[in-house]
Amino acid sequence: MTSSPIICSARTAAHVARLKERGLPQTVLILGPESVGKTALAREFVAGMPGAQLIPLVAGEDPKTGTPRAAIPVETIRELRSLFAISHGTPLVFIIERAQELYGASSNALLKIMEEPNANLHFIILARSLDTVLPTIQSRAAHLLMTPVSGALLAVGLRARGIEEALVGPAVLFAEGAPGRAIKFCEDATFRARVQSEHARFVSLLKTRKMADAELLLADLFGKKDRHVEARAEIAEMLGWWLAWLRRDTPQHKVIAKIAETIPLLFENMHPRLLMERIVIELHS
Repeated sequence: MTSSPIICSARTAAHVARLKERGLPQTVLILGPESVGKTALAREFVAGMPGAQLIPLVAGEDPKTGTPRAAIPVETIRELRSLFAISHGTPLVFIIERAQELYGASSNALLKIMEEPNANLHFIILARSLDTVLPTIQSRAAHLLMTPVSGALLAVGLRARGIEEALVGPAVLFAEGAPGRAIKFCEDATFRARVQSEHARFVSLLKTRKMADAELLLADLFGKKDRHVEARAEIAEMLGWWLAWLRRDTPQHKVIAKIAETIPLLFENMHPRLLMERIVIELHS
C-alpha cells in the first residue's frame, strides 16, 4: 500500500494545519466517534515533530488477577513527574487513547502535572465525547473535533492508499464515515471475513421468526466465560455493525434505537444474553 495523509474532513485538516503551525500545545483533546481517525491523527502530530517519542498511557491489567483495569493507575501518572524535572532536547508525547480510563486519582495526578509547563512534554487525550473528560482537563486542553467523513471523501482516501477498487464500495458502505473501519475492512482479510460472516448471521436473524432459532444463531456469543470483558466488547462491536446495516438498508427500523441504547449497557452490570434477547424480541415484534 502507498502511504497517504489521514482521511479527514477539510475542516479538520485546516484545524490540524493551524495547530502544526503554532506547535503542539502541552495538551490536546481529540474528540470523535470510534474509528474516525483520532489515533491516526495523534500519530501524525508526533511524526511531524523531529525526534519525538510517542508513549502510550494505558490502564493495562491488574497484575494480581490478570483482568483489565478500569482506570490508569495513579502511580503510572505520578511517575511522569520525574520526566518533567528533566530537560529534554526532543519532545515526549504521552497518548491516552481512552479518556474514560482517566478518572479519580489518576485525573487529579495528571492535572497537577499539567500545571507544570514544559516545552518538550505533551499529552494527547482521545475521547468519543466531552462527557468522558473532566471539565478541569477540558479547560486546559486545545480541542480538536473529528467528524465522520463523506462517502466520496472516504473513497478518494482509500484509493490514495492503493486499495483495490472492488473493496472500495463495500468498505465505504460498511464504515459509515469512519476511516479506521474502512481501512481495516480493506487491509485486514481476517477482519473482513469476520464482518462478512456476521452479516450473513444478521441476515439469517432477520429472516427467522422463532425465538429458539434466533437463540441458536447467537449461541456462540455467550460461550466465552473466561473472557467477560473481551466478549462484551466483541458483542458491542457486532451491534455497531448491525446498526450500520440497518441504517443503510432500513433506516426507519424501530430496533435501531434499542440497539443504540443497548451498546453502553453491555459494559454495566447487566447480562449480555438478556440484553440480546430484548433486541431479538424487538427485531421481530
